[in-house]
This record gives sequence, C-alpha cells and structure tokens, in this order.
Amino acid sequence: MFNSVYELLNSLGYPHPIHPTEVHMPIGLVVGGLIFSCMAILFRRERLAITPRHCILLAFIWVFPTMLFGYMDWQHFYGGAWLPPIKVKLTVAPLLTLLLFLAILLGRQYGAKSLKVIPVYLLSFFCVVVLGYYGGELVYGGKATPSPAGFKTGEKIFQAKCSACHPKGGNILAPGKPVLHSHELQDLKTFVQYVRHPKAPMPSFPAGTISDTELKDLYEYIAKALSMQPG
Repeated sequence: MFNSVYELLNSLGYPHPIHPTEVHMPIGLVVGGLIFSCMAILFRRERLAITPRHCILLAFIWVFPTMLFGYMDWQHFYGGAWLPPIKVKLTVAPLLTLLLFLAILLGRQYGAKSLKVIPVYLLSFFCVVVLGYYGGELVYGGKATPSPAGFKTGEKIFQAKCSACHPKGGNILAPGKPVLHSHELQDLKTFVQYVRHPKAPMPSFPAGTISDTELKDLYEYIAKALSMQPG
C-alpha cells in the first residue's frame, strides 16, 4: 500500500521521503510554544499566554501525520530495519505526543502563563531536539566523501537507500559483514541478485523500489568509488 504512494510521488517528480516535509511543523510549534510561554511569564502579559496554547494544540494535531509519514518512510526507504536512530525515534515520538496532550490539559486548567506548564514545555522541547538529532543521524550519519562526477547518480541512490544501514560501506545491523569488499560485490549480476533477494535482516529492494539501471549505478559507485575512499 505504501509503495503505491511513493510510486505516485515519484511519477510526479518527488522521489524523496515525505516525513522531512512535515517534521518541521511540530518542532517549530513546540519551540514557539516554549518561547511565548516564557515571555508571557517574564513580561506578565496575559495575551502572550494565548499563543503557546495555540502552538501546542497545533503541534499535537500535526504530530500524528508526521509520525505516520515517518513510519511510511521507514518501511519504504529502510525496509523496516531496526536501526539505533529508528529505535530512539520510535520511543521518543509517542512520549512527545503524551507530553503535548498533558501540556494542553495543564494549559486549559492553569493557563500557559502558569509555572506548572513550563516543565512540560521544556520536556517537549527536549524531545524534539532528540528527534531532530537522530533524524539527522539517519540522513547525514553515514555520509561519505563526495565521489567523482561519474558516480554521482550511484552516490545519490546510496545516500537515499543504503547509507542509514551501511554508512561508508559498513554494516550497522551486522558489523562483521560490511558491504565493501564483500562477496556480493564480485560482479554486477551477483550484486543485483542479492539486493533483490537478500538474507535477513536486510530488506529486499524490488524493481519498483530500485530499477535495474539504478542498481547498476549503485554497484559502480560502491565497487569503484566508495571502496576507494579512506576508512
């Protein structure tokens, strides 16, 4: 079901994950809620206390589609692999949701200007910082040195589909079995066959996810460009 959504987006010229387009909303609203709440207390302005309540309410609403798209991206781009950043995000995101709900209840009871609400706002802020950090780890944690011009297509595919589990050609899920210099890289045919029908815990990548042409570019990048980079 999820693949059809990504195939539609890809046909419209959008091959990227969906989650990053939504995640800025709850993060920004939580930060805004904390700032305006502190300003309302500091300057004793009742009208300023209305804004953080609206921010937190909207953040609570927006966190649900954000989590849904995050789950979809995880299944589609990472094959549901239990990467360390994913485990953290799956733990902290529900916690953030509960904190936002609690902040709404406390805000209605005491008002956003009350000091009783600030600790919940601070905990919510800490949660979005953690979520943002580990989201960055997924995207940039395995970033390798830029490759030569002839391997840019393969590099782009690797960063989008492989780098989270195989940063710089390693293997987070099975550290003793790095991608670089593995048996599966001995030739293109072996590589394609393995990617289409891998051993657990690696997810499979059917033609609808990565085409044969893209696999060729990916193979060329890993075998000839990535393997030449320093550890």
